[in-house]
Amino acid sequence: MQIIMEFKSELEVEVDGVVQDLKRANIQNGLVAILAATLYLYFIVRRRAKSNKILDSKQTKRTIPGPGQHFLGALANVFALRDTSKTLEVMDYWCRKYGPVYRVNFGPYNVTVLNSPKYIQKLMGSKDTNYLRKGFIYKPFKPYWNDGLIMSKGEKWKSRRRVLEKHMFSFKSVFNYMKIFNAEADALVVGIGEIFGNGKENGIEHLLMRTSFQTITNAAFGESSAEVDSLTDQELSFIDVVNRTKEVATERIMKPWFLIDSIWNLHPMSKLGNLLEKVGKKYAHTTLLNNGSGKSTNKHGQGIKQDLLDAGVSLEGITEEVITLISAGYETTATSLHFLLFFLALNPHHQEICREEVDAVFEDIDLCPSGSIQFRALSKLKHLEMCVYETLRLLPTVFLIMRNIEAPLQLEDDLEIPAGSEIAIYAPGLHKNPKYFPDPDKFIPERFTPEQCKTRHPYAYIPFAAGPRKCIGYKFAMMEMLSLTAKLLRNYEWETTDRLEDVVLLPHVTITPGKPMKFLFKKRQSMNIF
Repeated sequence: MQIIMEFKSELEVEVDGVVQDLKRANIQNGLVAILAATLYLYFIVRRRAKSNKILDSKQTKRTIPGPGQHFLGALANVFALRDTSKTLEVMDYWCRKYGPVYRVNFGPYNVTVLNSPKYIQKLMGSKDTNYLRKGFIYKPFKPYWNDGLIMSKGEKWKSRRRVLEKHMFSFKSVFNYMKIFNAEADALVVGIGEIFGNGKENGIEHLLMRTSFQTITNAAFGESSAEVDSLTDQELSFIDVVNRTKEVATERIMKPWFLIDSIWNLHPMSKLGNLLEKVGKKYAHTTLLNNGSGKSTNKHGQGIKQDLLDAGVSLEGITEEVITLISAGYETTATSLHFLLFFLALNPHHQEICREEVDAVFEDIDLCPSGSIQFRALSKLKHLEMCVYETLRLLPTVFLIMRNIEAPLQLEDDLEIPAGSEIAIYAPGLHKNPKYFPDPDKFIPERFTPEQCKTRHPYAYIPFAAGPRKCIGYKFAMMEMLSLTAKLLRNYEWETTDRLEDVVLLPHVTITPGKPMKFLFKKRQSMNIF
């Protein structure tokens, strides 16, 4: 406990210092603006060089369309995306207007956007390791994730992924997580009851974040999650670190001159970024890794520390994977669950169909002994599963995937993207292509019946990415969402007065609601809790 108390004291002092620095932001922002303006010519020269590289390639005879195809285009596109409350709408429009492949000049970067399942398969479905390197939008996360699973490539990425798949995300491991899912679902049911006991509308974002955070830490580290809780009363909890890191990363990505470290270091938020990096690593070291013997203490028989040590991964490497798994895993699942519950509130007909499925499962003693939902019961929740898929189609939490290719990518005989190019995939644009999803803005879970899925291109729907770098935890996330939602359906009915068109969606690394949606949960009269 001594190291934890010392960390608390250090953290309070550093947070106070950052607050004072931010108060001096206006002067430094002015300096940054001046320096950014002087980089204008640099942006244009670099943009032209890369544009010419693509257009002059001997293999590329087709002109690639896109916004900002003029002298000021590189800055015009930055300006078009400057209002983050409208950014996703602009990107939706570009996908509709420019079709299967287009190019966006964005500050010093030239980005080729693939908006066709056929083209996306050529990139994401390839086993060529030259197509696995991450693009520039991941740079702000390098200080936090270092060379963890998301950022690494080559043999290091392969070996780490094999270890994690074998010990944390194998079928046997995921099967055993049902105890955790049931425990956290029961706690969520109680939490919902406490929030809505007064019969008034309220938000549930914080509760969902906390539930998802507890789920992933219990699955990965067992008892050590209690030590994480012991720090959450301070200025910054681990959840705070993730949320604030998203804000810092968004600032850098949306104003790409801040991806130049020498410029970013002049911005007041860079000090906050440094503090968040330090706090995140402290959490990993003091509460997720230093659990005495170094052996897994997880009461559910899981845990990755010893598995990674046995595979020859250093303590520093384990820290990378800890921060990557926790920060990238809990927030995306919680946000997706948030959206799922919102769509079920907006569509009470589908909510009731799901509830009927859930009731049938819970009334089968073999599938839910003593109210504890079993793994095989999840396969019976067909309509609920389709509702999850449809939610992820409309609002894929990870909305932008980017690669920097190290070898040419041949899309057509007359269309080759050269090595060194930045390639992006904007999932919402792909998911709303009426060719594959008629009436794309409507919530229609039946799109995901087995019959319809068979007739659709396999890369027309990629909420968890696809190919060799498909999200390693997608099974875990799906099981978690199904289990938690099932128990909520069993115990509550819910509604909302909010409308989807009024919800502001922000591109804060993941699709993030501008403010929590309001719900009203009502206890089902005939049901006992759990």
